[in-house]
Amino acid sequence: MATLERSSIEEGLLGKGFVTTEKHHRYFHHAHEGRETGAYAFTSRGSKFKTYGPELIARMKKTLRLDTNQQVVDLVLCPMSADDYLALLREKRVL
Repeated sequence: MATLERSSIEEGLLGKGFVTTEKHHRYFHHAHEGRETGAYAFTSRGSKFKTYGPELIARMKKTLRLDTNQQVVDLVLCPMSADDYLALLREKRVL
């Protein structure tokens, strides 16, 4: 199963319409046309969380409103475009 680097996750989400806020963790909220869609993710600042394995990707999958871990990988690493992600959210009636 794939792993993702925290820096790749953060860069990938920012390029797909997510905005970030800093609290205890770094939160990424998806926004479309100036409104939050309800899809979000967060990354931990801890040194133990520089690489995200299948279990953490699975947790992220739920908050991003995706169905598979591979969709998370595709969203972060760019096979899934911002438009593809919006279409998926519309299909799920999130938008």
